[in-house]
Amino acid sequence: MLHSMTQKLQDITHTGGGTDYGSLMQKRIRKILLICSSYDAYTLEEDGRIEVQINKEYLELNLSNPPSFSRVSTSTEALELLKKDSEIDLVISMPNVGELDVFHFAFKVKELRPKLPVILLANFNRYITQQIDLEDVSAIDYIFYWNGNADLIMAIVKLLEDRMNADNDILEIGVQSILLVEDSIRYYSTYLPAIYRLVLQQSAEFLHEALNDQQQRMRKRARPKILLATNYTEAVELYEKYKQNLLGVISDVGFVLHKNDPAESEKLDAGIDLCKLIKKDNPNMPFLLQSSQESMRQVAHDLGVGFIVKYSKTLLLELSDYISTEFAFGDFVFKNIETGKVIGRAKDLRDMQRLIMEIPEDVFLYNSSRDRLSKWMFSRGLFTLANKLRDVKDSHFDSVEEMREYLVKQIKEYRMVQGYGVVAKFDPATYSEYIWFARIGEGSLGGKARGLAFINSMLQKYNFYDKYEGVKVTLPRTVVIATDYFDQFIVENGLQYVINSDASDDEILSEFVSSRLPEALVNNLKVYIRYARGPLAIRSSSKLEDSHFQPFAGIYSTYMIPRTDNEDQMLRLLSKAIKCVYASVYFASSRAYIQASGNVISEEKMAVILQDICGSEDSGYFFPTISGVARSLNFYPIGDEKPEDGIVNLAFGLGKLVVDGGQTLRFSPKYPKHILQLSTPEFALRDTQREMYALDLKPKSSKPR
Repeated sequence: MLHSMTQKLQDITHTGGGTDYGSLMQKRIRKILLICSSYDAYTLEEDGRIEVQINKEYLELNLSNPPSFSRVSTSTEALELLKKDSEIDLVISMPNVGELDVFHFAFKVKELRPKLPVILLANFNRYITQQIDLEDVSAIDYIFYWNGNADLIMAIVKLLEDRMNADNDILEIGVQSILLVEDSIRYYSTYLPAIYRLVLQQSAEFLHEALNDQQQRMRKRARPKILLATNYTEAVELYEKYKQNLLGVISDVGFVLHKNDPAESEKLDAGIDLCKLIKKDNPNMPFLLQSSQESMRQVAHDLGVGFIVKYSKTLLLELSDYISTEFAFGDFVFKNIETGKVIGRAKDLRDMQRLIMEIPEDVFLYNSSRDRLSKWMFSRGLFTLANKLRDVKDSHFDSVEEMREYLVKQIKEYRMVQGYGVVAKFDPATYSEYIWFARIGEGSLGGKARGLAFINSMLQKYNFYDKYEGVKVTLPRTVVIATDYFDQFIVENGLQYVINSDASDDEILSEFVSSRLPEALVNNLKVYIRYARGPLAIRSSSKLEDSHFQPFAGIYSTYMIPRTDNEDQMLRLLSKAIKCVYASVYFASSRAYIQASGNVISEEKMAVILQDICGSEDSGYFFPTISGVARSLNFYPIGDEKPEDGIVNLAFGLGKLVVDGGQTLRFSPKYPKHILQLSTPEFALRDTQREMYALDLKPKSSKPR
């Protein structure tokens, strides 16, 4: 029986704020010392693959100072360099490095720099394996077998960076992790590059939900981390420490119990013990066993975990399939509980929001009760939302439908908040009603749009969206067509001659309206109008507009169009209004002002703002709720008012009444209740607003002029 727990749900809803992606991956490998022969150096570095890959990742993450490589031929040279250069973050050594072998060299390094990681990179052969078994390798952090795959170097760097950042990123922020338990150098040298490749592919998939390049760079830091354990004790320690943020475990069946134990002391069923310990603590934790013995498949089946054979020809493919399915990578797949048939697939939050309301009740409860929904979100870096969903159980609700509605509400809220404070890159495939400010094109936003974008970021920075109970403070939904489309429109239609012509305003307007907008822009506008819920304001935003010392307010045209159900008609109205705003750059009054202000008309570029009009409809007219102008200085203070307190003029309806100097309500924000116009009934009747402007919603009323 489901029952309501109102207070518990309130606690869940208010836990966790926005994720600080900028605080992730703070510790990085900056400088790598490579100790090897000239031939090995060519293989590892000088063909350019290693540095190119590392530089590419840092560029995508918007991080400066990518790792650089320094190379020496002997361990003696390396020690001399380490004494001089304290900025080296990682030492990678091949086995043959001079009289001081790599094993004794590692101890010398730890004496100089106890926390400096030392990696042994060796070719896989019997002699090296025997040497490793005979030597004391306790000063070497990790040993890897080089197989000619450049991805291994990247995996080594990432593994160490994951280890350095694990406590902050996993425990403090909520980044997810994958635990790999393997004492075979050969196999973890193979697994790690493959797993990292999968993780990066997953990162590329969820980056599509980021709204702009900055969000993409930040979200990429949230990829799951890989934790490597080479013995039972280390595996248990890592599990206990990070189990709240663990996507799953990949473990060998047999391995040693303690670090640096000899290979002959390997416990043949240590992986079985680890599996039982973890499954007892968390029955839903994905666990993949791997063994060279096919007979262990039945043991894995009895434990209810996955299994792959190490010598399988399709080892990496099987590993990839298991991780993608059980670790919540890729699309979230809803399956029929009895038949296993796929009944729904969510590639992003939009799909998930829809499917939660559509899938059968038993499928919904199966996935929600096992925390599969939250795990999928964790793997995609959606920590705030995932934390809310992880704490939700069906026992918190009176019905399954109530639980569905709650989850959908949380997803909607997250998508909405994600869109605040950012200028999203308009993408027809991902644009939705939850994106509040987007740009079409790569050019300038123009002065007015830039100011709106700044206000949008300030509202988000100071949390105005839900700062006051029952009030949401936001900008109207906004899309900006950048200036590069203006340039393209002029060139494609051969309108350059207008710049120096003596054509009248009507002739210019006619020429612009009869021209065609760029095809790419039209395709984007077709998507945009599907999300328009009411009339639209098409506003100018030139490069010179809203300048500090040369204000262009009121110089260019603004057009308003009604919302129609016919998309073709709506597109025609919108396209015509955009072209009219473009044309206003070359009107006589604009030319005169540009010339008077010392600017050159050929340098002026026009962006266009498309914005929802806030208000309500009545009798075929649309009445904006309120319009106004606020000024930081009040040049005519009354009573206790001071100039620095500012002044506001407000009016019902369109703002034309305000900017034209009509009769409006005047007050100082510091004294909102001290309004001279309302001080007596006589003043109120005589000095307050008597007329207002509204928008005629008949499409034929929208004419360029």
